[in-house]
Amino acid sequence: MAIRMMQALYSMRTAPYSLDPTSNDQVHDRYSQAIEVKTYWACFIIDCMVNAGTYNPPMLPMSEMKKLRVGRPVNALEYALGQDHPDASAASKVEVSQGLGIARGCEILVHGFNIWSQLMTFVFNDGRKAPGMCAPRNCPWVSSSPWANALSQLQAWRAMREANTHYPTASVVMYVTLGYGEAFVCISVLYHVSIIMLRREYLPFLPTPESFPSGPTDPPLLEAEAPENWWEENARQLFQSAEYIARLLEESSECGVHLMTPFAGFCAFSAGYICAYVPWFPSMNLGRSPDAGKCLSFCLKYLEEIKKVWSIAEGWINTIEHASLLSRRAATTGRYRGMSRADFNDLHQSLHEFRVVDRSEQHMKEMNGVEQAIDTSRDPMGDAATITDDSPDTNVLLESFLHEVNSNMHEQGPWS
Repeated sequence: MAIRMMQALYSMRTAPYSLDPTSNDQVHDRYSQAIEVKTYWACFIIDCMVNAGTYNPPMLPMSEMKKLRVGRPVNALEYALGQDHPDASAASKVEVSQGLGIARGCEILVHGFNIWSQLMTFVFNDGRKAPGMCAPRNCPWVSSSPWANALSQLQAWRAMREANTHYPTASVVMYVTLGYGEAFVCISVLYHVSIIMLRREYLPFLPTPESFPSGPTDPPLLEAEAPENWWEENARQLFQSAEYIARLLEESSECGVHLMTPFAGFCAFSAGYICAYVPWFPSMNLGRSPDAGKCLSFCLKYLEEIKKVWSIAEGWINTIEHASLLSRRAATTGRYRGMSRADFNDLHQSLHEFRVVDRSEQHMKEMNGVEQAIDTSRDPMGDAATITDDSPDTNVLLESFLHEVNSNMHEQGPWS
């Protein structure tokens, strides 16, 4: 509704023949115009945040913003002194090169969320499972492939910022001290969650504990071989981004910058899932994730805080718990060998869903169904065992897992 109101308001301002003749008599000073422009771009960002995590098309794509000819947001000095002030443009250049003020931060986020929206469209259109995406010309390491194009846009977006705005080169504490903490954290988690969504698409859903990075293991399989060390680097960046998100949110909370927004929660959820996955399959990152348990613990703690404000977080917490339970069973019992994400479609769907949907019941039905099928195949004449209410609670299992990880950190318990 807010976005539709914004579109109507701006159209009324720019239409050659306004539907409201009295609107032309209103005087709009530079302050109100500056506020409106920032509001328009805020609506664009919100639209990207919300609709990029659903199957709904965006209500306000970048093409619409260009059609409306919405100007760039002004910085603090331009707002105070006017854009025609002789020193305003110089001050703007200083802010671009040295800080993340309101205008600069907004510009960066607009570009970033535009890329995020396109990236999530790729994911929701079946990603690598889409027709033709496994053909040699569309493999992710091919520079002209859709995946590589998305990654190139993401890297170009990051390159438009100075190196001292990249985490972990720059610290959260430093930007909080400068007054740009929230902008810095938002931009940083946006970049790293984008990396996760891109690179996770080629992560095996249920590998074995001995599996190494080698690409998808469930159909459709890629029709060409990756260059040497490509999968190892893909894994490194994927798991590293998950840990970076956890640390960013932890450090920002310690500095008093609490991002209690659904998007921040989604970032914590996405990072938490990856951090719950790798301890059970340590070779998938070549043993390079010794702190995954700590990062998972903080992501869950962060989501518990967000749950007090946004009920959507409860579904994310449940999904992490069920995914952790599934990974634990696959790694310790080998019961799911030969299974793929197609056998746990509801759980996989929940991993990239940005809306209030708690699929806990479907998750357990899927695991019950698979367990029953496995037991039936082993003993066709016997009664199939299922996961019942007497089975260990997922919360207990997760707490046990975190305790095991933390208590064996020096011995590399689960990773040895």
